[in-house]
Amino acid sequence: MTAVLFKPSTIKSGALAMAVAMMLGSVGAAELLKPRKFWADVIGEPHYETLIPKQFGDWVEVPYAAKVVVNPVQEENLMRLYSETFARTYVHRPTGRAIMLSIAYGRDQSNDTQLHTPEACYPSQGFKVEDRLEHTVNSRFGPIDSVRLMTTMGAQRTEPLTFFIRVGDGVARGSRDRNLARVKMALQGYRVDGMLFRVSEVTTHDDAFDLQDRFINDLLNATGPAARRSLIGSSGT
Repeated sequence: MTAVLFKPSTIKSGALAMAVAMMLGSVGAAELLKPRKFWADVIGEPHYETLIPKQFGDWVEVPYAAKVVVNPVQEENLMRLYSETFARTYVHRPTGRAIMLSIAYGRDQSNDTQLHTPEACYPSQGFKVEDRLEHTVNSRFGPIDSVRLMTTMGAQRTEPLTFFIRVGDGVARGSRDRNLARVKMALQGYRVDGMLFRVSEVTTHDDAFDLQDRFINDLLNATGPAARRSLIGSSGT
């Protein structure tokens, strides 16, 4: 039997050609599997200015107070990241305390246009995050995965806050949960939208987080199924 010898250059060339072919195949498959439909087109793109009532339960809007609410990101990034931003301040009539509501909505939650969480945007605006706690808001529509932050700006301002993120048709806390939700929706052929919901209060009261949970529950109870779905996904329908 005659041995067949391959020159090293021939082997290297063959391996390189195979690697290139595999890379091109992967790129082609990824492009083929890339979702083309937007989830926002299925459920309707929400407009929170009209969906969120100005008065509900024990809460009533404070006119012209939205400017005190911390912006979700720096102004130059707003148009790139978000389809809509919305801020409103409510007073709790039994106590006179003010809760600030901020909502940021993005039609496309791709990697480079993901919503910025308060953990990133608060420090960028001079705040210090003193404490972080994963929390579940209990509602009659099911549990809502959320995060509680205690933030301060020097000695002048203490602002505890609660936030959660709707990704597609569910709620997520951190990046891992958001990525899993995005992949799940992508397998169904959809590019997901996302909404950051944040409530906060400038206060040193010990029950600040309890009041925020009450605000969230009162708001959900006062809205219809379509509005609730735009806030907490399918569990709100």
